[in-house]
Amino acid sequence: EQIVGPYVREGMTVLDVGPGMGFFSLPMARMVGERGRVICVDIQEKMLESLRKRARRAGLLGRIEARLASQFSLSLDDMSGTIDFTLAFAVVHEMPDQALMFEEVRRAMKPSALMLLCEPVGHVTQLDFNETLALAHSHGFETVEMLKVKRNHSVLMRKKNQA
Repeated sequence: EQIVGPYVREGMTVLDVGPGMGFFSLPMARMVGERGRVICVDIQEKMLESLRKRARRAGLLGRIEARLASQFSLSLDDMSGTIDFTLAFAVVHEMPDQALMFEEVRRAMKPSALMLLCEPVGHVTQLDFNETLALAHSHGFETVEMLKVKRNHSVLMRKKNQA
């Protein structure tokens, strides 16, 4: 909640890329309230099943939509221009095609929507993180602020408005 709390509000539609079992998804579902929703996209059906079970137990299943992605798509074609905030926490370095991920996320986001991108220091070097930032910039994102999130390279980005 401390990490995503400044960016997630009641009624928002939030995208959680690679949610795993929902470490961030469940708190974000509480934050968006009954009128909001959290779209959770993962390539592992087992993780999505665990997420659904945890959401059901927490009474949050109605706010969470779990989607199975493939290595070729995040399955967001129907979400064009609807996402208010995207979280990509410790996941971009695992993407087989980072450029495709940034492109699909950008299309799904509303104009000027924010994305919090964090990559673990133990798995991603500063050089690799800088290359990820450059790739994000080349796919329609701009840096808003470099953030300090413990044991992570972290940046808040905004979808650039297309002229």
